[in-house]
Formats: sequence, structure tokens, C-alpha cells
Amino acid sequence: MIINGSPSQDVAIADRGFNFGDGHFTTIKMAAGQALLLNLHLARLQQACTVLAIEFTQWDELVAAITQQAQVLQDGVLKVTITRGEGGRGYGPLGCSRANWFLQHRSIPAQYSEWASVGIELMLCQYQQTVNPVLAGLKTLNRLDQVMIKQELDANNMADGLVCSTDGYVIETSVANVFWVIGDKVYTPSTKRSGIEGVMKTHILNLLNKLGLKIETGDYTITDVLGADEIFITNSVMEVVPVNRILKQGAQDNIHVVRYDLAVNDSSVWRLLQQELQQTLHA
Repeated sequence: MIINGSPSQDVAIADRGFNFGDGHFTTIKMAAGQALLLNLHLARLQQACTVLAIEFTQWDELVAAITQQAQVLQDGVLKVTITRGEGGRGYGPLGCSRANWFLQHRSIPAQYSEWASVGIELMLCQYQQTVNPVLAGLKTLNRLDQVMIKQELDANNMADGLVCSTDGYVIETSVANVFWVIGDKVYTPSTKRSGIEGVMKTHILNLLNKLGLKIETGDYTITDVLGADEIFITNSVMEVVPVNRILKQGAQDNIHVVRYDLAVNDSSVWRLLQQELQQTLHA
């Protein structure tokens, strides 16, 4: 791990990220020595610092370290975390030291390449994600919603699932943004009240505009999603993964299929996007 530019495994117990989740992060995919979509990741980090009022000034050092790690490690995942630093009194940050930054390297999950080619099954999660318009869209260190969702998925032996907010709208999966296609239009949930505005989601929206496809962002229910011709999920590491079945937990805790005929073929929008990503990210 790299902490403030130096190799270390020692996180200060007084760090506010450890104590209060007072910080945020982004997850960068590295391929062939490049940090993919680095500008979008930096924009995400800068936006979160602004919203959370974290005074972070070490951008040049951070970018240099990310670039150097990508060149050395070549492939994998680099988690970039920024916290407010150490100190303050209780929740109050007054008197806090300058912000800390961390780089952690991880391997790319082995199952992602298989999912990209054959698709994934999603469960309709019972857990509902909290609504907070102030923090919505940000990837803060407060991830207890996702921990609870993952516990539900693990209990049902499922890799991922669709999650709704407490006001009943589809938001995302446990690890990805979600898109679906009906006719000639692509839909994706708004993250203005809940959820994470993913870096890959931003890139996909740009690609869809480039391809001239119609896009609609808004508040949608599970019924809206179940009427889709195709569904796919995205994040910076898995990129684009098609969904081939939607499952639901029954009253007796049995899992049954809600949708099973979702399009997973070469003419699908998700396949077109995979081809565009190959050209724009991996050429």
C-alpha cells in the first residue's frame, strides 16, 4: 500500500476515514501499464472533495503515483482513497491535519471476463438502499448499504442483485450501475437521491451519445426494468456485463426466475458497447 507517497501498511488509528468514514475513493482499472479513464476518476475525486469540503492539495503527487503504479504493476485494480486526515474533536473536523491519500493494488476478479461473454444472473434484493440527496452519486467510505446487500446475496448464493431505494426506485446493483434497453432507447436510473454515479457509467453515456442512441435517465421501478429487451451492468473494472436472468426470492426463501429471455447476442447494445470500449480503452 502507498500512503501519502510512501510504501506503508500502517494506517493511523486517528485517521477520520477509519473512525467516521470521512473520505471517499475510486477504483481504477489498470491495463498494459495504463490507468484507464484516469481523467474521469480524478474528476470524481475532485467533486467528492468539493462536496465533502475536504481540502486536498496533493493532486500532482497523487497523479504521479497512480501513473507510476500502473507502469510498474501493468494490470489489475488500483483503489485510490482520500480521507480528511487525522484529528478534530469528535465528528467536528476543526483542527484536522491535512488530508491523507492511499493507493491499494488488487487483482481483477477472475469471474469478470466470464461474465462479460456469457452474462450474469441478478437477484431482486429485499434490502433497500438509503436516500441521501446530498451524498448521492459520491463513492464515500460509508458503504454499509453495500455490506448489507452483499450479506443478502451471499445468503442466497448469488453474485449480484438489483437494489431499490427506500422510496421504491431501482438504483443500481451491489457493485455496478445498471442500464436497460426497450425498443430504440437506453434507460438508466438517476443517482440524484441515492446510489453512485460510476466512472464507467459516465463513459458509457458518452459512448451512447457518440453512437447516436437515445438515452433516458430518471426514476424507475422494478416493473419498468422487467419490461426490458436487454439489461447490462457497468463498472470501471468489469466494464460492460450483460444480464441474462432476473431472479426473485419467494415467500419460502426459494429463488425463482422472473425474467429469463433477456437478449445476449451479437446485435445487442451491450455488445456494441463492448466493441467500442475495446477501441477506446484497449486499442
